[in-house]
Amino acid sequence: MSIRTNYEKWYEGDEFYWGTDPADFCDILIGLCPPSSGKKVLDIGCGEGKDAVYMAQKGYEVTAFDLTDNGIRKTLKLAADRGVKIDAYVDDINTFGTDKMFDIVYSTGTVQYLFDENKKGFFEKIGRITKKNGFVYFNVFVDKPFLELPPDWDIEEKMWKSGELFSFFPDWKVHHIDEIIFEDLSGGIPHFHCMDTIICEKMV
Repeated sequence: MSIRTNYEKWYEGDEFYWGTDPADFCDILIGLCPPSSGKKVLDIGCGEGKDAVYMAQKGYEVTAFDLTDNGIRKTLKLAADRGVKIDAYVDDINTFGTDKMFDIVYSTGTVQYLFDENKKGFFEKIGRITKKNGFVYFNVFVDKPFLELPPDWDIEEKMWKSGELFSFFPDWKVHHIDEIIFEDLSGGIPHFHCMDTIICEKMV
């Protein structure tokens, strides 16, 4: 597989590029869909696995994939170090397939790697693999003309339009939706992002 992203390089070392503390949204999803026997989670674009491993520690059956070999290597190592097992493998958000159904599907900092022609099909697939009354969490970086492109913007990332993400969930029950601008220090240089976020529940 050709390397289409800088993250393969950024994930090479032993240090964790994003750290190992889970994102806050994991606890929000746990509150909405508490772990119990057989509950399944899918992490799309898991990076080095910090969120996927945390969800496994909480008792979910976790499947996770990322485009980078180094990300998956470190995901599996982190899981082993913390005494949990997850199904983690290399795959591409644009072409992935699964025969599983999930109670929670989430993706952070990855949806902007979707090619334009794959957006509709991707979210239709998300609808098919999410169980009834299952939950999804997605965020995406949004273009704002007054914000400069981040210094660590990756090779194939593409900004989305404001509100575009929300348009793919017209029949879902929305639990959280927002658009925020925040400061970030990734890459060692202070900069700002605009991000759209949605948490919603499949009702039919």
